[in-house]
Amino acid sequence: MFPSTGEVRYTCGMPSTPHRAAPGLSALVLVLALAVPARAEVPQRAEAASLEPLVERVVTRQLAAYRIPGAAVAVVRDGQVVLARGYGDADAGSHTPVVADTTLFRVASIGKLFVWTAVMQLAERGRLDLDADVQTYLEDIRLPATYARPLTLAHLMAHTGGFEVHGRLWPEAPPGTLAEYLRERMPARVRPPGELSAYSDYGTSLAEHIVERVSGQSFEQYLRENVLEPLGMRRTFFRRTVPPELAAGMALGHTVEDGSPRAQPLEQVVVAASGSLLTTATDLTRFMLAHLQGGQHEGHRILSEETVRRMHRQHFTHDPRLSGWAHGFMEFQLNGQRLIGHLGDAYLFHSLLVLMPEHGMGLFVSYNGPGEKDAARRARIELLRAVLEHDSPAPPPDMPVPTRDFAERAARFAGGYQTTWRAYRTAEASLGWRQEIRVRDGGDGTLHIKEPGHTPRRWVEVEPRLFRPAEDPASPERVAFREDAAGHITHLFFENQPTAAYERVPWYETSAFTYGLLAVCAALFALAVMVGVLHRSPATGLLAAMGLLHLLFLTGFTLLVRHHVELEYGTTPRLLGASMACALGAVVLTPGALAWSARAWWKRSGNLALRLSLSSAALAATAFAAWLHHWHLLGLAPL
Repeated sequence: MFPSTGEVRYTCGMPSTPHRAAPGLSALVLVLALAVPARAEVPQRAEAASLEPLVERVVTRQLAAYRIPGAAVAVVRDGQVVLARGYGDADAGSHTPVVADTTLFRVASIGKLFVWTAVMQLAERGRLDLDADVQTYLEDIRLPATYARPLTLAHLMAHTGGFEVHGRLWPEAPPGTLAEYLRERMPARVRPPGELSAYSDYGTSLAEHIVERVSGQSFEQYLRENVLEPLGMRRTFFRRTVPPELAAGMALGHTVEDGSPRAQPLEQVVVAASGSLLTTATDLTRFMLAHLQGGQHEGHRILSEETVRRMHRQHFTHDPRLSGWAHGFMEFQLNGQRLIGHLGDAYLFHSLLVLMPEHGMGLFVSYNGPGEKDAARRARIELLRAVLEHDSPAPPPDMPVPTRDFAERAARFAGGYQTTWRAYRTAEASLGWRQEIRVRDGGDGTLHIKEPGHTPRRWVEVEPRLFRPAEDPASPERVAFREDAAGHITHLFFENQPTAAYERVPWYETSAFTYGLLAVCAALFALAVMVGVLHRSPATGLLAAMGLLHLLFLTGFTLLVRHHVELEYGTTPRLLGASMACALGAVVLTPGALAWSARAWWKRSGNLALRLSLSSAALAATAFAAWLHHWHLLGLAPL
């Protein structure tokens, strides 16, 4: 699965998230280090013999520096396996080594590439139409007909199905079967298909179910017969839980405790097979080679050459100047080269698979621990850059040439932008402001763009609505903006982040307004409680009860926002339900508080300070009730 939404952090690249107990988002992340540099002729590639010591040097350093126990790495090129090796430990406790052809890694969403390969097979055979309404193939699941434009498999492969994204606040337990999951956890459709990307585990799971319905086989059985066996991938499995017969060969996920990796038990469960891939580095070399060799490997064909070409070319992008989506493959640009691939983030494993179809090269890496401060997320990018620099050194950068008169137009870009990789119509929607990107006029002909947890960076416009970093002319990073027909800026996009867009939000949804509202309301609610204790009366007692209930909600809400990664399946819904019950109770008391406040002014009850306290708390409760309603925080229905 995609990263999904533990503490979701956006790093000018793919959503970076500890996997929830799953934007997927997260969770989750290719950083802007993978953005477009200037084009140049590709230098002659270095000899493969020098690649293995380079990889060993980089990975060995990473494992030691980042406190990651082990890794599996594979590199293919020109139809050959250049490298397939294990490094470090599969289990730090027993010091069991990682072995490339036997040690199983949980590579999560890299399994989605197998879903899309199966879809392309069935399309090639005439059993699926990529442009047909998916409802045609879903007799047992009814999607709401929210928009006139039909939802197609082509949309699902680009994650432009228009679904909201759930993930932070989980139900008591995941449903038993894929069909049950698709029916019971159906997200709302919040935009017409084909407009914006929002990485969707649900959309991929729909495609997986369509493969099952059309083929008449379970997803794994179909893949076993049509992909895995033909390619000789005998150590590749799709398992929601690791069965006993595979556990002995499984790399364990690790956390870092007291500065050392500590193995964690194999007890996590995922819903869809597309997020449950267990495989080895050696097996994935066969899959990479098949895609790089026109759909065949060692005489066994899984796709036609034309289907592979169709699958690998770009089919969607938010901006023609940025990378986008092939059919199921994320598209990236690095060192003047086009790459396609996928990330996998789940259960303490962080993986990356990339292909360079035009140059017959592929890389796979998986780490069995996030390391300190989620270092594995950047470690995989470091390795990719090292391998590409070895093979195809980056061309010299060109200097950005700023556009004229930008200072006069800078203010139109200012505002808050929030990711499409989030919920919109459940209580989870209230968390979007936590990952807001703030844009303001730098006052010096640049934009200042601030990501959560980072200092603002200066960006210079080099083409209309296209920006490059001002401080680092050599950086290949890009940011693009979109405007509507009226000329208003509506969206922000990062290079090499096809998984999400950023929507400009109104002032009342921004983080600045939210923080201010919560701070002021919390202070006034606390004041109401204090007044109720010091001045006992029916009016002050009512306001004190209302204030106390709101403070209890704010306490629970804060715990969810700050510490939800540590909560188990059952804890989050109970805490959320209790918090929402407190909020609902406080809202019920709010009309009475307003009435008592008005009566106090009418009767001139108490002194001026008391009347002001009552009125301020009642008005704050009214504003807070509107905020709670807007963010769907007053209902007690399951998410």
